[in-house]
Amino acid sequence: MGEFRVHRVRFFEYQPKAIQCIVYGKEVNKVALSRSDGCIETWDLKNDWYQDKVIQGSESKSIETLCWQGERLYSAGLDGDVVEYDLKKLEPKASASSNAGPVWCLTTESHGKFLAAGTEDGCVVLFDTDYNSLQYYRSFDKQEGRILSIAWNTSLEVILTGGVDNMRLWSVKSGHAVQRMTLGRVEKSKETIVWCVAILSDMTLVSGDSRGRTIFWNGKQGTQIKSFQMHQADVLCLAVHQDEKQVFSSGVDPKVVQFQYTTTSRESDWKMWVRTKIWYQHTHDVRAMAVTPTDVVSGGVDTTLLANRLGNEKNKRKMRSIPMHQLVGVAKDRNALLLQYPDYLELWRLGNTRKTSEKDGEVLPEEIPPQKLIQLKTKDGQHIACSAISSRANWMSYSDIDGFKLYKITMTDTESISPSVDLRKVKKGLPSYSAHRIVFTPDEKFLVIATSCQKIVVISLDEDSVSLYHAWDDYTEESIHQLSVSSNSKLVAVADLSYKITVLGVESKEVVSQLPSYKSTVTAMTFTPDSRNLITAHADQKIYEFDVEKKEYSDWCREVCNKFPNAWKKRHQIIHHISTSPRYPDKIFFCDLDKFFILDKTQPFPSIGSKPFNLVARPNSSKVSAFHVCTRFRYLIHMDFVNDDWVVMVERTKLAMMESLPMAMQQKKFGT
Repeated sequence: MGEFRVHRVRFFEYQPKAIQCIVYGKEVNKVALSRSDGCIETWDLKNDWYQDKVIQGSESKSIETLCWQGERLYSAGLDGDVVEYDLKKLEPKASASSNAGPVWCLTTESHGKFLAAGTEDGCVVLFDTDYNSLQYYRSFDKQEGRILSIAWNTSLEVILTGGVDNMRLWSVKSGHAVQRMTLGRVEKSKETIVWCVAILSDMTLVSGDSRGRTIFWNGKQGTQIKSFQMHQADVLCLAVHQDEKQVFSSGVDPKVVQFQYTTTSRESDWKMWVRTKIWYQHTHDVRAMAVTPTDVVSGGVDTTLLANRLGNEKNKRKMRSIPMHQLVGVAKDRNALLLQYPDYLELWRLGNTRKTSEKDGEVLPEEIPPQKLIQLKTKDGQHIACSAISSRANWMSYSDIDGFKLYKITMTDTESISPSVDLRKVKKGLPSYSAHRIVFTPDEKFLVIATSCQKIVVISLDEDSVSLYHAWDDYTEESIHQLSVSSNSKLVAVADLSYKITVLGVESKEVVSQLPSYKSTVTAMTFTPDSRNLITAHADQKIYEFDVEKKEYSDWCREVCNKFPNAWKKRHQIIHHISTSPRYPDKIFFCDLDKFFILDKTQPFPSIGSKPFNLVARPNSSKVSAFHVCTRFRYLIHMDFVNDDWVVMVERTKLAMMESLPMAMQQKKFGT
């Protein structure tokens, strides 16, 4: 399996934020969610729930609602603006004011020409989005109290809104309320707030309120059909399946409840709404839900996105809360780490020891403890999109929505306990646009940038100045999400979300090779130590090796590409980092959130039909398999080699993340 010493890093205190909104886009087959810090993430269901895009936000700008309209994504919040996003540049594209205060909810009609927003001032505001525009259209009659929830049925030409103590049904043509439904109070001084509403094609209305009730209404007559007291506290979210026979509710008590429209008995044709299933998986408030054709998706204060397969209780998956793009940079020749937090960077020197041991898993005594050398905060709390550190820690860079930044680092007395560090910002010779990915060449002569304009820019680095060396303009029409540089500093591999993978010559300024198109997103990639081959890991769990010189897949890859076991391809966790070592040229090292793997190219693959427990060989096992696994390291954010026999494992345990969450609702459990 290989022997090496491990830097087990647990001082990266990254804390994911609570999920605020979740919305499913049928046309793009993606789930978009927003977090409490204003960030927006999109998850690609075609590529096995791969987090393909992150739009950076700001702590000062809240997002209260999200909405897909075809392939367009909108948000709104307390600033009163509806914002459309450019999903290629990953930044706001256009905005329009509601002219009625903060926006609490947003929905679209099915033809994709209008948006409807519920506002603080009690107005339903329509926005015209036809012909790729976004502009204020008109407002309905003003009601008393804020509008907190909204739903639109295009075929019936009605909009349903929920607020304090009541719901209203609005005519889209006239802008007047045609139906008003009142919800009673338990206490005279305590309001009943309708947090979420839905409207079905047969004019059945559904509401969730602050009294824990999920109520089904006859929208034509404005009367209750049935009320369910399934929650002990506020019902914060509802979701309706596309067949309109299933409705899901959840809220402050963290359970997801399923209701189905079904017959009461086999002999009867009479149908009614009944509670059919309950999921207990979240630990804190569930703030948002969405339903895909196959799954019910939920998230909230516990920061975790969960997907439960409909009709199959055992098929459920939990997505990682930490972003899949690289948050850790390794300066291999300086024994240092760059840690990326939302709005600041930290540069740490790793601890060191000269001790060794023949005993597997023994903790070696630390002679020099890890030390924080630099903390660099962004201007005005802007969120960092990407960052990088050079191999000898002489250069550091990052990018936010305002643009790209580069810093020169000067260290003295590096062998002492407290080295002297000087940081100088480079202000000339840099591109004016922001970046999606950044990487330095190992010789520190060049910096390669994947810009928000889909360009590849190479910056030449000198001691005294930096300058533009070369640029590939209009490289792609999609966002670039992966960059990797060869160990000889001559090649850079570029992967985008249109499945295009290209190897470019950094100094030669040429397109060296184009990889064959493969319809699965690249989740991680690296060059072999000799810089001849490019190894790529994909969302379908397959790993490929491409010979850059011969411009074809390697002999090993052609032999094994169709031998990956079915159980391996059904794994839920995405491979998010992959690495190689000159000491072990025949081994590929990679990790997902839960496990660290080694793929030995000299050993045979398990059979196609192997069971999951027969796939991998564990440490000190006599089993012969190409796949080796180590489960000692969990919740891995990053893995990479520092020296030939040193590996950095950056962990962020679930317990550490849970400690900083607010208190959950107290619930009585059996036996307490």
